[in-house]
Amino acid sequence: MYIQGKVLNVFDIQTGESPRGSWKKREFILETYAKVPKKICMAIKGDAVDSIQVQNGDSLKVSVDIESREYKEKWYTEIRAWKVEPAVNTSEDPTNTSDDNPF
Repeated sequence: MYIQGKVLNVFDIQTGESPRGSWKKREFILETYAKVPKKICMAIKGDAVDSIQVQNGDSLKVSVDIESREYKEKWYTEIRAWKVEPAVNTSEDPTNTSDDNPF
């Protein structure tokens, strides 16, 4: 699945330690090109933090995975960006459920 939009804000890299080892992520806000624009917080995780570059004002097509997990009887959802490329046509539907996704 992918989502197209304009980057509104790129946050600093976050790092930490877990029982499975060290981790890092960078979050950014993407505003969709829909008739009623939506602001979506996305995360880039792991080694992709260094290879995927996003900047404020970029017009992007972002391939994403959506995952939810439970922690202490509460559910948390994360939208993980795994591929970023320039947006091709900002007038088309900002989401797609094509088989671009490797999972």
